[in-house]
Amino acid sequence: MRAVRFARHGGPEVLEMVEVPSPVAGPGEVVVAVHAVSANPVDGKIRRGMLGANLAALPSGTGRDGAGVVIATGEGVPADLKGQRVCFLAPRGVGSWVEEIALPAAIVAPIPGDLSFTDAASLPLAGSSAWIGLVDTAGVKAGDRVLIHAAAGGVGGMAVQIARAAGARVFATCSARNAAYVRGLGADEVAAYDEVAFETVFRDMDVVFDLMGGEVHQRSYPVLKRGGTMACLNAAPFEDRHEAFGVTVKVAQVFPDRAVLDALLDRVRSGVIRPTVEKVLRFEDYAEAQRLSDTGHVRGKIVLTLR
Repeated sequence: MRAVRFARHGGPEVLEMVEVPSPVAGPGEVVVAVHAVSANPVDGKIRRGMLGANLAALPSGTGRDGAGVVIATGEGVPADLKGQRVCFLAPRGVGSWVEEIALPAAIVAPIPGDLSFTDAASLPLAGSSAWIGLVDTAGVKAGDRVLIHAAAGGVGGMAVQIARAAGARVFATCSARNAAYVRGLGADEVAAYDEVAFETVFRDMDVVFDLMGGEVHQRSYPVLKRGGTMACLNAAPFEDRHEAFGVTVKVAQVFPDRAVLDALLDRVRSGVIRPTVEKVLRFEDYAEAQRLSDTGHVRGKIVLTLR
């Protein structure tokens, strides 16, 4: 089968498509014929060696999520799972940009019949990151004032919808060209970072969801009310200043969780959340997908189709 891998750290040019043996389902596992996979910013960070060599022992696969059809089941797995349409968030270190993938049966989630593989593939990592960051880590609830950074991206766009569905009042940052798009996802107020400094217009937040780190993280402390929560994805270094501002800083830990995927899919089924696929490429365009993702200016999700 075909798989996208890299044997050295660097830009998208280090990626290559190679032939590798097809996987076999071990005990408790299924094999999924992959129909679509998504590009995520973390793919590029791992590929460039930014998150530590332990996350990408070379040669390494790339990608974390996708969607497809179960084609084989291992010992201890119900045989009737074979033929099911599923989506998945693969464990760390298991590259998903492959034609077939073996996964623990407990972490794949059946998808609704009317949900395309392309849309389903866009949900697992971005949706899980947003859900775990806002719901499990920050405990967002109705009436909260929530600021979401990078709200036009894959994770940010899901976060806006999840916070809105929880009954929160949603504030967001993005570029001016994406402001209308983010409002369309459910943001009540938007600060365009290329027009205004968000800390000059937003105040008294219960939660800040920080997807940026660095300077944005530091500028976010003054907008939180005392007792508020800064929920972060572990995507960039930052100085923890919770004591100075009387807030709590929590780093979301994102791992495969079937319950989270089921919650996301239930909300997609009911129309509360919609996938945010903005660009669809062929599997052969794997390097272009990561090049676009690396720019940090992609609206929504990039998805690659395999079949």
